[in-house]
Amino acid sequence: MPFSILAVTDETDPRIHSHSLRERMGDVSFVVSCGDLPASYLEFLADALNRPVYYVLGNHAEELTRRCSEAGKREPSGAIDLSGKVIQDPATGIILAGFPGCPRYHENDPAQYSEREIGLMAARMTPRLQWNRFRQGRAVDLLVTHAPPRGVNDRDDPAHRGFRSLRGFLERWQPRYHLHGHIHLYDRSQPFQQQFGSTEVINVFPFKVLQIEPGPRSGSSREGGSP
Repeated sequence: MPFSILAVTDETDPRIHSHSLRERMGDVSFVVSCGDLPASYLEFLADALNRPVYYVLGNHAEELTRRCSEAGKREPSGAIDLSGKVIQDPATGIILAGFPGCPRYHENDPAQYSEREIGLMAARMTPRLQWNRFRQGRAVDLLVTHAPPRGVNDRDDPAHRGFRSLRGFLERWQPRYHLHGHIHLYDRSQPFQQQFGSTEVINVFPFKVLQIEPGPRSGSSREGGSP
């Protein structure tokens, strides 16, 4: 059975940050954020839709989750941080996992990571992924990241290249879907998704409504809405 989800990333959009959102998208099962969005935006989605909001932080997370006052960095209330975690959505049974940030291109930036750091994060997730595969026949349905995998939906410049480590994760655990942001696509003629093995890799910038389903792949996702 397919479920409708709302995925957002990188830029707030007035079509989403709208009083009519519940009327237009109230049937979504949950919301996914692929990073670089203000905490207030995610809180609005949680309140407006009354659905779970799962998120990873982007590479500008320190700035974009900060209040406009001296209160400092905060986590979005009512949202669930997926970074380095494997979580099963209780209502749909969809298994999610997430990785934050992008490959390091500036030193001492906490929202950027080395390949080794992402690899260690993946290693810590391995016991839960193995358990899921043993008990449920699949390790993960939906991978949520800010950056894409290297060579899939990414770009050549250091600030927008993807993680090599994510290619290994996809090859080993074979999620049905991988949603990411980080690459801003303003030209609607540019492709926003690629197939990598058994995984459909989708750039959701700035938002998409997708029909997804758990379990082994038997067909591609159907896009229900886009910018």
